[in-house]
Amino acid sequence: MPTLLEPYPKEGQGRTLLSYLFPNSDNAVARRAKFLDEQDQKQIKTEVLAKQGADTTDGKGDETHFHGKPATMEETMVVEKINGNYIEEDADLLPNTLSWLGAFWNMIAYSIALGILSIPYVVATIGIVPFILVSLFFSAVTWYTGYNYWRLSMLYPNIHSLQQAGELIFGRYGGILVTVIQIIFGIFLQGNHALLGGYAFWYLGWRSCMVVMCAVFTVISFLFTLPRSYKLFAWQAAISFTSIFTVVIIVMIASGISGPENKSPTDPPKKLMAFGGTSQVPHKFLDGVSAVTNVFVSFGASPAYLPVMAEMRERRHFMRSMNLLVGISTVLYIIVGCIINYNLGQYTKSPSLGSLSPVMIKVSYGLALPTIMIAGCASGQVNAKVLMHNAFRGSRRRFLKKPMILWTVWILINVATWAIAFVLAEVIPFFGAFLSLEASLFWSFFLFLAAVFYLWRHQYDYWSSMRNRFGLFTALGLICVSTFLCVVGTWSAAVSIKDQYKEGTVRSPFSCNMAT
Repeated sequence: MPTLLEPYPKEGQGRTLLSYLFPNSDNAVARRAKFLDEQDQKQIKTEVLAKQGADTTDGKGDETHFHGKPATMEETMVVEKINGNYIEEDADLLPNTLSWLGAFWNMIAYSIALGILSIPYVVATIGIVPFILVSLFFSAVTWYTGYNYWRLSMLYPNIHSLQQAGELIFGRYGGILVTVIQIIFGIFLQGNHALLGGYAFWYLGWRSCMVVMCAVFTVISFLFTLPRSYKLFAWQAAISFTSIFTVVIIVMIASGISGPENKSPTDPPKKLMAFGGTSQVPHKFLDGVSAVTNVFVSFGASPAYLPVMAEMRERRHFMRSMNLLVGISTVLYIIVGCIINYNLGQYTKSPSLGSLSPVMIKVSYGLALPTIMIAGCASGQVNAKVLMHNAFRGSRRRFLKKPMILWTVWILINVATWAIAFVLAEVIPFFGAFLSLEASLFWSFFLFLAAVFYLWRHQYDYWSSMRNRFGLFTALGLICVSTFLCVVGTWSAAVSIKDQYKEGTVRSPFSCNMAT
């Protein structure tokens, strides 16, 4: 076995118990080799042909054992034409120009959006101490996820998406399954931002039909999704973070000056809880689960990790971006959650803008518009690139040389994803339960994949050292955590949706009325 194609058993070592979890993770050289970079591919080819006794100097060696089929290595070209240049032969396209700081901006725009203003409601539901502990736990989980995505990318540099990671580990059908889950998640996220855009227009004074306002925001988001480079998105991402950071500062100051505007003179004074919530805030088990999943979804930008790494000048510096992302997110969430909850107490709403005066709500939503739009566009780009890769596979790759066809397909894909996102925004027209459902169904899966990546890399040496044993139990523990969040979180979100419709606190699907 060539030395670059890890993981593989040592000489004389048989199958391990863990290796049986990966039936497609065999010694198929062609399937693994296509995910290496160009230089390593050439080295693998030389090693394989030399082992077969072929002459590697005259170019006539038999390559059939290296390539499962003649077009295997050409799949790399498809991704390069879509995402930009990743190897030397496509120098006329987008090069690897994304710095580690640019990678940070792209990921923090994906991670920190208007959902940060739902964090104070989490504090009001479960209490300050549990909130801080949960935030620290999920910050560690986020770092773990990014680290394992990065280790897989360093091992196989031509992996540009979760689909390719799934194909590497589980074979073709595994890649398809991962793609379907990723696309559904991304469209849910786009729909969430389309809904928030409609709410923002309403609070800014546009008293039209909610369906129309969401549709207008969807069209605007579609237009800003059309550029295909993360380098172009870096400055937009910086604007997005600046926008939401400004809003957060304004909300903290305004809530401290005025207190909760939704509190009537006859209501009891605000109260802070170290553990649990007051009687005025729902705090049953499922309410706590919903709050925890809201914190979970606020961390990380898992679907964007591999695409961002693919455009970096030095992907070995990705963990610099990850460390900065986790550090800023953790500090910001804890400060925002605790301060706004201190100012608003049990009268905190989700998002907390609902507890401010109409003027401050209008100012905050106006400043938050860039964040609402750019965060949705970041998700739309990830979706569109994955779908483009699949649209030009096989014999259809010849159309990559025709810019008109390339751009037509790119535009049509974005039209389709945003149209579906708009429908979702109208079918599920509320914020908190939508966010919990999204976190439970999809973020838990991306955490699950990070643990699987670790188990796959160490399937032959997981018991060889104390460090590897600790890593094994950590990965298995996080698989249990992700499963729990998926099952119980989905249950919580479903009950919340049912209760809100029963109480009439949300509008009907495709209704022109604004929920109050």
